[in-house]
Amino acid sequence: MHLIADSGSTKTTWVLLDRGSVKKTISTPGLNPYFHSSASIHDILRAELVTQLVADDVSSIYFYGAGCSTENKIALLTEAMKVFFRNAGISIFHDILGAARALLGRKEGIACILGTGCNSCYYDGKEIRAGVPSLGYIFGDEGAGSNIGKLFLERYLKERLPADLKTEFQQAYNLTLEDILNALYNLPYPNRFLASFSEFIAPRQSHPFLRALVKSSLLAFFEEQVKKYDNYREVPVSFVGSIAYHYNGILLEAAEENKVKVGKIMKSPIEGLISYHSMQG
Repeated sequence: MHLIADSGSTKTTWVLLDRGSVKKTISTPGLNPYFHSSASIHDILRAELVTQLVADDVSSIYFYGAGCSTENKIALLTEAMKVFFRNAGISIFHDILGAARALLGRKEGIACILGTGCNSCYYDGKEIRAGVPSLGYIFGDEGAGSNIGKLFLERYLKERLPADLKTEFQQAYNLTLEDILNALYNLPYPNRFLASFSEFIAPRQSHPFLRALVKSSLLAFFEEQVKKYDNYREVPVSFVGSIAYHYNGILLEAAEENKVKVGKIMKSPIEGLISYHSMQG
């Protein structure tokens, strides 16, 4: 049996696949090796994954993850998985390859991730041929949940929110300046904290202030990511991730302004990865 995983900074979706048929879907926390130690990855696998399947029945693992961009980070995850999956061949890839395979299959195009973080690549139907560093939530992540949340909190803390939004936000969260700064500088996963405010923004995205804020972040994504590829107007540009999915109307508007031809918009790459690996056998 094959075990396919799509892992972002917030959540990992695992699918157990037997001869092209889905036997089980399991959700665990995200396993970004930039935010987890070997010990914490081991603990998550032990407590939340291997209790829900027979590890010795897994013959291969295809893991697509945020942060899986260097040999050291890949080795960290591989060693943690080997403890439990003794019979499995383990293949770990960067999440942007997972996005490309899910969105484009074996066709050429530009694949983009817009979730907690952001990323993009030019994919020739087989391999990634070019990419743009996303630089994370401090220096980049334009268009991503962490960036949208950062822009929103900045305006809230600087008293630049419209009165109606400020009142609704305070009623929903009751956060002090100390709470926010503590979450950003002292607690783990500040990128997730920032991205979590999309739960407040998305249902209110028709509000002119929020629509403009989200659009400014998405326009920055096109500028800093998509438009870096020479052929961005010639090939389809496809998107995967919760931000792309929930703000698809604003995304399409930003794409049109940049003369970008949008291909697919998917909430999660997992269905596309199931199809890709089913064809692989």
